[in-house]
This record gives sequence, structure tokens and C-alpha cells, in this order.
Amino acid sequence: MYDRKTDSYWTQIDGLAIVGELTGKRLTQVSIDTVAWREWEKQHPDSQVLSQETGFSRRYGRDPYGSYYEDSFLLFPVESRDDKVHPKTVVFGIELGGVFKAYKEEDIKDLKVIEDTVNQVKLRVEEKEPGVVRVTNLQSDEEVVKERVFWFAWYAFHPDTMLHGR
Repeated sequence: MYDRKTDSYWTQIDGLAIVGELTGKRLTQVSIDTVAWREWEKQHPDSQVLSQETGFSRRYGRDPYGSYYEDSFLLFPVESRDDKVHPKTVVFGIELGGVFKAYKEEDIKDLKVIEDTVNQVKLRVEEKEPGVVRVTNLQSDEEVVKERVFWFAWYAFHPDTMLHGR
């Protein structure tokens, strides 16, 4: 990510400025959900979308990455790699007190609820509705920030991570 105001470059996985005026600073993380339009529209039928008529020749209805999600080809090299699961398996990664753990999206969908303990904190990981995953600290009842990411990327930044079920 690039910040034009300060000419700073930020890592996408952990929000750390690695170049520029803000080098060493970290962004405040927030949880986001990636929801398919068909699911969003079911829940929010009055939603409006921006026009695809932008004046640019890009085909907005077509994913520019094509089969990238399914094959094992990576667009850039990574130093740390773990092939316990396909590199492009979608995981939800969390961090609690310097301990990292990932949960496969397919496991969350299949199991509906995962109760776990990470760094002595009891958690619940659950899909609340299609595409909406919540990780809750059961001791404080607060949401734990999670990141939806490919396994290879999560592991590259957190090679000491645990993977649920492995």
C-alpha cells in the first residue's frame, strides 16, 4: 500500500510502514468482511452500486486475476513457505499477544463454530452469515481482529503461526 501524503509504503498483511516518512509506524487494524454481491444484496436489497461507466476501458464485471486463486503460481517470491495446505487456501489469521493462528475458511463454513484457545485466551470463530466471520474473545466478549488472506501470504509474514486442525 502507498501513502501519497507521506510517500510511505505499507505492508498489506501487518500494516507496517517500511519506506518513507512513517517508517516503523503501524496502522490500526480493523476486521473487514468479504461478502459476495449476491449475499450482500439478499441482506440489503435497497443497496446501490456505482456505475461501471467510469470513462476507463476496464471490464469491471470480469476478475482480472482469472485462475490465480486456484493454481499454485505466485506473482512474487516469498521467503517463508509452508505447504501443509494449498498456498492459496483462504484463511482467517489472528494475533493474540504475539501468538499467531490461522483458520481455514472452508473449516469455518463446514463446522459453523470453532471453539479454541490461543495464548490462554478462549475464542469462538464462527460464520455469522455468508462471508461474515467473527472471532470473539470469550473471556472479554470482544471481537478479535481477523484478516482474510491466502495461506502463503499469512505464513510469509508469520512463519511461527499455528494452523487450526494441523
